[in-house]
Amino acid sequence: MTHALTLRLEGSFEALGPADMPIEGLSKRGQALLAYLACQPGMVASRAVLMELLWSERSREQASASLRQELSRLRRILPEAVLAADRSDVRLQLDTLRILPGQGAPLLDGFDLASRGFEDWLRDERARRLDRARENWLAEASAALEAGDGKTAQDAALTALDVDPASELAMQVLLRAALRGGDRPGALARLKRFETYLAEELDLSPLPETCALAEDLRQGAPAVAAPPAAPELCATGKDGRPVLAILPFDEIGSDPNDMFADGVVEEITASLSRSCDFHVIARQSSFALRGQDVPAEEAGARLGADYLLEGSLQRAGDRVRITTRLVLSRSRHVLWSDRQDERLDNLFDLQDRIAAHVAGQLSPNLRSAEIERARAKAPRDRTAYDLVLTAYPWFWSHRREDNSRALALYDEALACDPDYPLARSMKAWCHAQQGCYLWSTTPDADRDAVEDLVSRTLPMVQDDPNALVALAAAITISKHDYSLSETCLDRALVLDPNNAWGWLRRGWNNVFSGQVEAALAHFDIMERLSPLDPFHFNLLFGRSAALRAAGRYDEAIDLIERGLQEGSGATWAYRMLFGTHFLAGNRAEALAAARKWRETNPQVTPEMMAAQLPNWTHDPDYIAALQSICDFV
Repeated sequence: MTHALTLRLEGSFEALGPADMPIEGLSKRGQALLAYLACQPGMVASRAVLMELLWSERSREQASASLRQELSRLRRILPEAVLAADRSDVRLQLDTLRILPGQGAPLLDGFDLASRGFEDWLRDERARRLDRARENWLAEASAALEAGDGKTAQDAALTALDVDPASELAMQVLLRAALRGGDRPGALARLKRFETYLAEELDLSPLPETCALAEDLRQGAPAVAAPPAAPELCATGKDGRPVLAILPFDEIGSDPNDMFADGVVEEITASLSRSCDFHVIARQSSFALRGQDVPAEEAGARLGADYLLEGSLQRAGDRVRITTRLVLSRSRHVLWSDRQDERLDNLFDLQDRIAAHVAGQLSPNLRSAEIERARAKAPRDRTAYDLVLTAYPWFWSHRREDNSRALALYDEALACDPDYPLARSMKAWCHAQQGCYLWSTTPDADRDAVEDLVSRTLPMVQDDPNALVALAAAITISKHDYSLSETCLDRALVLDPNNAWGWLRRGWNNVFSGQVEAALAHFDIMERLSPLDPFHFNLLFGRSAALRAAGRYDEAIDLIERGLQEGSGATWAYRMLFGTHFLAGNRAEALAAARKWRETNPQVTPEMMAAQLPNWTHDPDYIAALQSICDFV
């Protein structure tokens, strides 16, 4: 197939036209714009994002004029039909474009553009690509090691170390591969480079486990046979939820009698025990393994745990580095890893901060792992718990048809277990979304379903924070009973203070009642707990709604456009974009947003909107703007 445009992004930027002829005359910002679009989902970005990205230091008006000029220049230079733009978005046409495969070179190597926004994005995008590459090579190395293929494992681990010279896990896999018949001198030589890098660049030393493996290698320990494949450990809890064990953390650079790491583990265990997403093994059981060199597979089997949380603390002066990893016990596959750098101040406050951070980050990552596990099961073998997990991605996509799929899966879950509180609560939230986002052709039936589910489910869920949060959302959206919703959220956040969705819904409640500063503070807590949450786009919309209520229209518009980038299926938010542009006096932009909204909602009437939209009691001007959208196009 012939492509109108070919881009090389890894290494030096290159743009080729038909017959692979170089395209001449591209400015630096033109190249940056093409590269950024090519890296985005759907190869589309809003004008507001591009303005901030490429002309960070200019005013909005200057940046807007500069973007128009750059787009005009690109249309003249690029082949026809490659680049499309309207009043709100700029996109590359997917069927006209080819991205040359990379050879491992850095993204846009040597590229320099004097724009803070682009520099920040390029740095973060390079880091994300390195993280993905490292995890892919580590997964290959771990799989080869489990299969007894030491050479493949060693080669993959070396590549992972090339990507991330500080990867402790890659170094450990490399040493294990050498112990199983790989290149021992080569592994020890790479270990020396690893130790030098840690010392000179990070002021750190290798972890004790790495040192022990290295000593075995130096002593000429016999090759270790690959362990037998362990049976899959999944959902060992009686109610189907996974089981997590928090192992004792290694403490480096401290007195052997220091109890700081134990205190951190105790706080993390207490914080995670409040979650209803998984069971947590009692601390004393996990600590029974202290000092024993027990492989992850054996630790998981002895503790009855599907997942293990491992960690280490390393001190240097008044600084402490906390490294944590979530691993699948049967294979030691790393599902998530994190590193915090803190200052040693009040030890109890520090322990609390570490525990809150780990708990907030771990829950969504473990949930993602469980969703993948549930999806892999044959439909006939799925439990009610599996079906609720399988429904989550459909639920949070915020698309009309996906919401219907989620409702069907919750019905299947309730067919398995009619009294499963989380399935009932999530079903109520789905029915509430049917009305709020104007997806329903029978809004009265959806409202009645919410009423019935809430009244019959609320007495069942006094100890389930996730179900309480879902009911709170349904009550706010469908019943507009903020007092009852707040009661549910109060209870949920007492049970689990690290429940990110609980803080998200509290922020939205603040928006609906006009408490702008409280809303922004609660959205900040949600983002701190779960910065990569699949619901992050909804947080951006919430912040936008709060800033719109405060009259900060430009900021609110930028946030909606960012949210539409992250949650590309949430086309209902074009009505937010319309309303905010309308209040800001941007009539042309409001019309463009109204048309995009109307494309996916041709059946909606002003009467339907009046009957189904949530009740923003503090903002009658916004309500009036929204109800005019049908007449605006």
